[in-house]
Amino acid sequence: MMESEPTVRPCRLYALAILILSILFVLGLMAGSRWVSLSSLWAALNGGGDLLTKISVVELRLPRNMLGMLGGAALGVAGAVIQGVTRNPLASPGLTGVIASAALAVVSLRTLASPDAFWLPLMALAGGLVGGALTFVIAGRQQLQPERVVLAGIAVTSLATAVTTGLLLVSGAEAAELYYWLAGSLMGRGWVQLELVLPWLVLPLVVLFFMHRPFKLLQLDDDLALAMGLAVGRWRLTFLLLALLVAAALVAFTGPIVFIGLVAPHIAKRLIGSQIKHWLPLSALFGALLLLAADILARQLAFPQELPVGMLTALIGAPWLIYLLNTKQSPRSV
Repeated sequence: MMESEPTVRPCRLYALAILILSILFVLGLMAGSRWVSLSSLWAALNGGGDLLTKISVVELRLPRNMLGMLGGAALGVAGAVIQGVTRNPLASPGLTGVIASAALAVVSLRTLASPDAFWLPLMALAGGLVGGALTFVIAGRQQLQPERVVLAGIAVTSLATAVTTGLLLVSGAEAAELYYWLAGSLMGRGWVQLELVLPWLVLPLVVLFFMHRPFKLLQLDDDLALAMGLAVGRWRLTFLLLALLVAAALVAFTGPIVFIGLVAPHIAKRLIGSQIKHWLPLSALFGALLLLAADILARQLAFPQELPVGMLTALIGAPWLIYLLNTKQSPRSV
């Protein structure tokens, strides 16, 4: 496998990413229709200040920021896992039909029934499983060439989107809310949504971080990994299921947010080179950074209106995908 050498020391990358993420987190607490000064922010976080500022910061912006960080980290890790175990630099939850299929499942449930919020992640997981499996079947399970996976993912995404549109036409009064939800947004997400999605994201992420040895071995050729005692098929399926779980669960509460899972792992991989043990943690940090930055921009660019954050991540990710499709690097050298 061809790997580039790291261009920056991992410790410096961690420090820089955490510093930028901390700055963005504070900006996220300050930014909104009513900006909050640093002194007022500090007072609100310590239980002081006026009631409106306290509600805006503690009840609205703080859980929203935390969901943005956690969700971005989940998408970054999911993308790195899918790219790593398939050895396909163009694979990600958004490009393998997983996110669109998960969104279709949630829209179906909300249109045809009145579900409790507990069922949304389960339905999203089921839809994501079907969409991801269908993509890899169409692409050819044994080949998994980048272009074939992308084309198959586009086909599955188009199919899921078409069915979703059909359901929205019969969804009645809920259609407007679902249309906005389908654009991907963190608006209106509070402590309730954060508490509901927390176990679905944190537990799989912790498991993935602890499985760094099999993940590293899966970067090798299958024959070599088998010779080193790794059950390749079983581990590949385990990693894919965990990646699908975190991506689909997030969709259930934020709507489909695309391209974070493509861009964040590429940034991390290009900076750390062959040091695979740093790939997942740095993908998590860059994913959190990208989603939090996009959410802050979504609140300000069309003020006083708020843009869907999924639209901004698509604007960031689409040029990156075009670049990757036109690069002359082989899939294993990215």
